[in-house]
Amino acid sequence: MSSEGRNYRIVSPSLTVKAMRDSGYKNTAYALAELIDNSIDASATLVQVFACESPVESATQTRYRVDKIAVLDNGKGMDGELLRRALKYGDGLGDDRSRIGRFGMGLPNSSMSQCTKVEVWSWKNSAANALYTYLDLEEISNGQDEVPDPVLRPVPEYWDALSEVPLGSSGTLVVWTDLDRVKWHSAGATLRNTAELIGRVYRHYLHDGSVDIKMAPVRDGKVIEGDTGAYYAEPNDPLYLMPKTGTPAPFNSTPMFEPFHMGNEAEPGVYRYPITVNGVQHTVTVRASIARPEARRPDVSGHPWPADASPNRAPGDQKWGKHARRNIGVSLVRKGRELDLDTSWAIGYDPVERWWGIEVDFPPELDEVFGVTNNKQNAVVFSSLADFDWSEEQDADETPKQFKDRLRELGDARLPLIDLAQYLKGLLGKMRKKLRQQAIGSRKNKKRHDQDVASKATDAVKRRQEDGYTGTTDILAEEATEAERRKEQVTALTERHHVDEDTAQTLVDEALENDWRVRWISSPQDSSAFFNIDLLAGMLQVSFNTEHPLHDKLMAVLDDVPEGANEAELRQRLARATETFKLLIFSWARMEDEIPSKKARRVISDARSDWGRYARDFIEDGSEEE
Repeated sequence: MSSEGRNYRIVSPSLTVKAMRDSGYKNTAYALAELIDNSIDASATLVQVFACESPVESATQTRYRVDKIAVLDNGKGMDGELLRRALKYGDGLGDDRSRIGRFGMGLPNSSMSQCTKVEVWSWKNSAANALYTYLDLEEISNGQDEVPDPVLRPVPEYWDALSEVPLGSSGTLVVWTDLDRVKWHSAGATLRNTAELIGRVYRHYLHDGSVDIKMAPVRDGKVIEGDTGAYYAEPNDPLYLMPKTGTPAPFNSTPMFEPFHMGNEAEPGVYRYPITVNGVQHTVTVRASIARPEARRPDVSGHPWPADASPNRAPGDQKWGKHARRNIGVSLVRKGRELDLDTSWAIGYDPVERWWGIEVDFPPELDEVFGVTNNKQNAVVFSSLADFDWSEEQDADETPKQFKDRLRELGDARLPLIDLAQYLKGLLGKMRKKLRQQAIGSRKNKKRHDQDVASKATDAVKRRQEDGYTGTTDILAEEATEAERRKEQVTALTERHHVDEDTAQTLVDEALENDWRVRWISSPQDSSAFFNIDLLAGMLQVSFNTEHPLHDKLMAVLDDVPEGANEAELRQRLARATETFKLLIFSWARMEDEIPSKKARRVISDARSDWGRYARDFIEDGSEEE
């Protein structure tokens, strides 16, 4: 009687395998990544992914559906013992931290998540002498409880014929059949939906040329060629710093982002954090990047948008903007391979999020610290810290150090990463501020509105001048040449408000060309005022303080409307803006209420009346006689 029949086993092999089929692979692409991991660990330089489709007849037409997926590599191959272990759940090469794989679950787990039968050929001295074994869910359900002993079986000629190059002296072929859980039907769709993720997961290997990954759709026993046929996976860099990637033109051959740095790191945009585990120090490397101005604006000198890009559409609506939308999040990289693009660190509804990139690269020795899952798709401890706020968990009067000491006593798994998480949140805050500055004048619909406001306000300024009212900006303008006015305005924008040089030049050129006397910008300011004023030669510049709560409660609600917002969301935003405006007026009223001196209250009241008259002059268009 078998041990299965005596019911002495802790788990049933058949029930375990069936349960493991729901092990959490997000889709076929992530499952295929496990096989590619094994190929790279086996020192393969070429990995070929085949999606083979067969005709399915219907009453009206013939359709094609994928019925086999295979991964073929030219790695060093496996002997009989290793091949058999590779198909055993939880074995493989065990806890080997020098490999991409680690848990010994990748090959059987990923395969059975997509199909009911996986076959493996592996060879170390020619494909004609390959060893073969398999797992079949039906046989396991019928009582099979061991991986079949590998037997000599040459690689079928079918796969040799599909290979781009003749099968070498060593390699491995994994074939999935009965694809009952593959999401996409045709070979082309399967590979298209796989290639972008594969390009991101293995971008560092593809970029340095250590491996090529070919995506090959197959029909009628032949690789499909041409525009819709086979192709090599291109690096998909969510930091957009690599020069040659699959990003749409013009950023397929030049970086779309640039390193983001605060001036205190040895290498721009690169930060290194030590984490000590069991007395051994390990290094976590953080890389940060931010969009170049030309990615978000069509008017940057020397960087025009392509002819097929509409300058009247938002940068997020351009092909490269949509590509960046699919790469939002913090990229977690372990041993050069991306585990996850963690979106929990991003503000999902904010279109600005697509224009920054952060990569957190850590060694396998920190797997437990980060909480790496056995399918290498998540780092659960790291992700949990995206919403971490120690002040919400601290005890009364507990200092940050005391809080950490308490977590240490409790053995809280988050403790080693808390400082890193706090740093990332601060870094993201600075990047978002920079992006808000960079976006000045970048959105055409908003720019048109800003131009109309600038024109109307300029008309009001000119009318007051004609009525004999003179401001400081008028006097300064009479004393300065155009070149001096240009230099002063550019300097104020770049040095005082941290606007990039190209944007500053564009704003000043635009104002001088249209003879505008006013400018509205948003910038972070160390001030309790919600706006400040720069009195420049011929230019009344108002800067709204992005650090003041009023910015997020009012200006961001009205200006930063997400793409595709529906009517209900727009109404909600208007209601929030109305509420904020009323609270703003109430805050002024309370300020007057708390002034103890009647004389001082009278001064403030007079100032309110004067502001009302100025508001009337600016808001009314001046076309009607009073």
